[in-house]
Amino acid sequence: MNRMVGDGELESLMIIERRIACFGVLLAMALTLAGCKIVPIGQEQAEDKAGAFDATSYATGLWTKQALPHFFANAKPAAEVIAATMADFAEAGDKFGYRPGEGSPWSFIVNGAGIVTAKNTESRAGTLVVALDGVVPPLEVALQIGPVIRGNAVRDALPFVSFKDFTNQIEYADAGKALTALAVEGIAAGVAGLAVGDHVEFTGAISMAGASDKLLVTPVVLKKAAP
Repeated sequence: MNRMVGDGELESLMIIERRIACFGVLLAMALTLAGCKIVPIGQEQAEDKAGAFDATSYATGLWTKQALPHFFANAKPAAEVIAATMADFAEAGDKFGYRPGEGSPWSFIVNGAGIVTAKNTESRAGTLVVALDGVVPPLEVALQIGPVIRGNAVRDALPFVSFKDFTNQIEYADAGKALTALAVEGIAAGVAGLAVGDHVEFTGAISMAGASDKLLVTPVVLKKAAP
């Protein structure tokens, strides 16, 4: 014979069921948390920073062993390259230039010597104007001396620094800035002592998308020399 459950007993049973349900939820949460690693905020930020791209270290690592030797080995006389770009830009690119792909600007590595005709430091994008030796009619080039440098001529002249080797555009841009910073750092001491009338020697890069682009050489070497 079935016994009727009273209201008090029914309430007790409901309480027990709720407690069992709560225990099940807590047990599931405990098992889930057991597989999780709790990391303090400061430690998490440090780990993220440790894994970030270090543009300065990247640039420094290849500057002396790869970048500078590449400039020295591939530099062509500035007067010859500039004359070629004026005569037939496409042909000059094929003969003297480098670019990573169709549609990209051409990069030209040049060297030369000449007399300083102007030193412009009023703007942070400073320039040194040099009249090249032995060129008739006279030909002047503007060397970027910074501290602000326009463009990424240094990076873009290096075939072993390719966009595909970076995670994103930001890393690629940061690498360019770091390489340019090393170039500016390398010429800074020499630039400080240069004045109009001095004879200088330089090696650097020009980046041009077309013949009408302004000729700006970003030097990686710039020093006073004997006339």
